[in-house]
Amino acid sequence: MQLIETSFAFAIFASLSGCVTGEQPAEIPGCRAMDCAALGEPQEIGRYEVDLVVTPLEVIEDSRCPIEAECVWEGRVLLKSELRMGHEIITVELTTEEALRINGGMLSIAEVAPEQSVEWSPIPSENYRFGFRFAPDIMEPPAPTS
Repeated sequence: MQLIETSFAFAIFASLSGCVTGEQPAEIPGCRAMDCAALGEPQEIGRYEVDLVVTPLEVIEDSRCPIEAECVWEGRVLLKSELRMGHEIITVELTTEEALRINGGMLSIAEVAPEQSVEWSPIPSENYRFGFRFAPDIMEPPAPTS
């Protein structure tokens, strides 16, 4: 009888506590601060000397800390991406930890959606969205010599 009461109490507790079931919620939050691109979707970043288009190809690593946890390390996203600059196309690995120096500036992953959560982990590839930022180098022209 004790076992039945314990099992029943656990079942009620589990249903009220929001236990993780592994099912995906109806809607996973997207980017908040900017327009973002899905995997395989090109995103024009800006025009500096040459148009820069970034296409995220594959999430190699997503070790970000879930939003429900407090972590010692915030984790990172490592993203295989294709960069098109004019007629030149290269494949690179971008990370949320540091910007990539390219084409006279710094290219960075500015936003990754959705945030990592125990509620929807692992994140299906088709739900990822990425926002990129390009900051051109700002240099003053050299002073004329007389």
